[in-house]
Amino acid sequence: MNRLLRRALLGIALGALLYAGALVAVDASRLRESLAGYRWSALGAALLLSTGNYALRFVKWELCLGWLGIREPGEGNAPGLTRRRSALIYAAGLSMSVTPGKLGEVLRSLLLRSSDGVSGSRTAPIVIADRLTDLIALVVLSLLGIARFREYLPVVGAALALVVAAVLGLGSPRVLRAALRGVGRLGLQAVAIRAERLVGSSSLLLRLRPLALLTALSLVGWGLECLGYYCVLRGFPAAEPGLLLCAFLWSATTLIGALSFLPGGLGATEGSLAVLAGRLVPGVGAPTALASTLLARAATLWYAVLLGGVALALFLRDPVLRAASRRLDAGSLVD
Repeated sequence: MNRLLRRALLGIALGALLYAGALVAVDASRLRESLAGYRWSALGAALLLSTGNYALRFVKWELCLGWLGIREPGEGNAPGLTRRRSALIYAAGLSMSVTPGKLGEVLRSLLLRSSDGVSGSRTAPIVIADRLTDLIALVVLSLLGIARFREYLPVVGAALALVVAAVLGLGSPRVLRAALRGVGRLGLQAVAIRAERLVGSSSLLLRLRPLALLTALSLVGWGLECLGYYCVLRGFPAAEPGLLLCAFLWSATTLIGALSFLPGGLGATEGSLAVLAGRLVPGVGAPTALASTLLARAATLWYAVLLGGVALALFLRDPVLRAASRRLDAGSLVD
């Protein structure tokens, strides 16, 4: 876990440097001027919408735990896992939102193992299912504006191809085991053996019905974030954003950030969103485009990191759980 925490802190430091550089490049005084008449209630609305998105994502987490039978009586299960502790574990994972592809949210599996003894190999695939259904939702939302902005079709196509390949590979035990045998023949038998323990959970979560339900929840959740971005832009008196345009801008630039595999999409998402907003949203110049981007990311990515940090601190207040967590790292996922 310490390695995951270090990577999250590195992402936060990278984000701070990136934003400081953006302020210097645009001119902080012009940025302040663009915020002079800003309606801050719009940012409050965006934060509420983000909270709704995280609530839906917790529902996804709970559904996956149910499908995997985590609370059923039996050895290696957690029949005593309360909704409160589950919510705390879920929220703590948000602290890893600035890891590449948000895969650091596998921290939830480590915390669940330390608190309830559930093998990480059973719950780590939840992160994979979560990310894949997020990508599907973002592709769908991006299609709302792709007819007008066909130059971004390769980004949407690449994300769709990645999702299809991952679902076919990770959702099929036969295909996945064949791939693991190939890994073993390359002299990585230890890796193949440990990854074998993830097969059952992956194939269960990536069946058609669970995948469809998780995707539907992701669509609603990311739709709330698109609406939040629309609210942020509406807070600027001169801005005249369209809801469909905002849905396209937010989803397409989030895809760009995800495919860059930078921590939290830092730089790739902000840069593309600021440029596109300044070019496509009526009444939005470069300073306003940057200000709206920073506010929107504050209400989503950095809000998640803050919530996650608080939840992680609350989880680690228990000295027994804190001691158990210190002994865990990413390798514990397949123990």
